[in-house]
Amino acid sequence: MALLRYLKPEHIYIRCPLATKEGALEWLSMVVAESGIGIPQETLREKLFEREETMSTGIGNAVGVPHALVEGIKGLHVYVVTLEKPIPFDAVDGKPVTVVIGLFGDPDTPNLSLGALATLGRILRDERLVDSLWEAHTKEEVYRLLSEKEEKKES
Repeated sequence: MALLRYLKPEHIYIRCPLATKEGALEWLSMVVAESGIGIPQETLREKLFEREETMSTGIGNAVGVPHALVEGIKGLHVYVVTLEKPIPFDAVDGKPVTVVIGLFGDPDTPNLSLGALATLGRILRDERLVDSLWEAHTKEEVYRLLSEKEEKKES
């Protein structure tokens, strides 16, 4: 899946000073709502927290992938957040998270979101990539790192 087709450079946030999982989910719902997605922050927040109650989206290897299917969203929207400091995220491996990737999709096309989750699961197993994303200083660098990794996986 060409995940980067759904990631806009302006939806990449670098070295965000977030201290908790809850704070990260709140902040993510705010920036997504403000990005013009057409969904109120409270709806996005509710969906993210609802998903976390089911099972943590801390997938391990210092990565969290909060995601939600939300009525009114068309297609798939991807947001990448690198954190200033690692934060606890109830990850499957118990390690704190340094990179958060938010996915917001259309409930009428759930396979699009599932494909994105599968792609992220494959490319983010690479510890060097995750470390490089966390250490990146610009949005362009994050985009380039993800693009190079995705291209290698597709070939």
